This record gives sequence, structure tokens and C-alpha cells, in this order.
Amino acid sequence: MLVKRIPNAMGKFTITFDNAAFAPVLAEAGAKLSDVLDGPHSPVFFGCKSGNCGTCLVELDETSFAAAVAPDDLEQEYLEFAAKDKPRARLACQLTAQCNLHLKYLQD
Repeated sequence: MLVKRIPNAMGKFTITFDNAAFAPVLAEAGAKLSDVLDGPHSPVFFGCKSGNCGTCLVELDETSFAAAVAPDDLEQEYLEFAAKDKPRARLACQLTAQCNLHLKYLQD
């Protein structure tokens, strides 16, 4: 599967949510999702922003998961403990806008 990580003409990627009550958000290429989504325009909440608390646990759709940069060893270790039944789970605080992403917040 060829994965494209090419931002739109404005140099931005689109972050969409499983919860239709929240509008899509544009994120600058390379921006940390913990900065972009930390506000009332997002269903995702952040605690520590360093990958330790799991407050921002999300599940990516299949396309987003394939396109996102793989988790580092520390995030992967946390995910194996906290989300073992969710193979496409990620910590939003560890993601950057390097592709369009569709998120489902898992703390609802």
C-alpha cells in the first residue's frame, strides 16, 4: 500500500473525528497534535502530554494508521499494556501532523 504524506496546497493536513459533533481541524505539517487539538474544537483531552498518562488515547482508522509514523518503543510499550485489544490505538500526544488523520477518542 502506497501511503502519501503530502500536505494540501496550504501545507496542512486535516484531522477528522469519529464524533460528528466536532468539525475537522487543519494542522500545519509537523505540528504536534497535543498543540493542535488542545482546546474546545477537539473531543480529545490531554493530561501529561508526554505519553505517560493515557488521557489522549485514540484509535486511528485503517488508512490513518497505515499513514502515521509508527510509535516509538516507549509508546508501543504503553499501548501494549493499555490498549492491547485495540491494534490501531495511539497516544494523540505522540502524533504529529504528517498525514490526514481520522481519530476516535477512546476515553468517552
